[in-house]
Amino acid sequence: MLDSSRINLNSAKVLVADDNENARTILQDMLRSFGANDIIAVKDGTEAKSLLAKQHFDLVITDGAMPECDGYELVRWLRNRPKDEDRITPAIIISAHTRESQVAAGRDCGANYIIAKPISPQVLLERIFYISNEPRSFIVGDSYAGPDRRWKHQGPPSQEEGRRKSDLSLDIGAAQDENLSENELDDLVKPQKAAS
Repeated sequence: MLDSSRINLNSAKVLVADDNENARTILQDMLRSFGANDIIAVKDGTEAKSLLAKQHFDLVITDGAMPECDGYELVRWLRNRPKDEDRITPAIIISAHTRESQVAAGRDCGANYIIAKPISPQVLLERIFYISNEPRSFIVGDSYAGPDRRWKHQGPPSQEEGRRKSDLSLDIGAAQDENLSENELDDLVKPQKAAS
């Protein structure tokens, strides 16, 4: 993060779900150090679902592995809620196991990010900052609901039509003007004195 990056969590309502009491305390302490004051911590996904059904949260941070209802199930349930303002709540999964299959499961359930344990305050704050400033669209489809899983905006893969409304056509039209001369190109990159 840049030194100039700022985020205000003073009025954010955060839900932390983790079956380990020490982990919950550490996460709450980190969030308080970031300026968050309204933090509710629960010990399992079932309790988190109950709270999410009753009130709105600005951020959900959950452990990936909890008994009965784990973090992946919790996020999938959140994303498939009927109320749009609740289903788009940012969700971060924290996991001790970040094998490719777990990362794919987190992506596919609709988590914004998956963070590997042990978690550092800097990494958590960076992910919260990215969530608040990223332009990823929220996608609702037949088999997926969550933030757009594609990070790069380089257009559709070659030889395929785009799936985003914003994807540009693969057809490139003819040039509108003549190409720049060598001297014109040199003038574009030549250092020049700034006008005062």
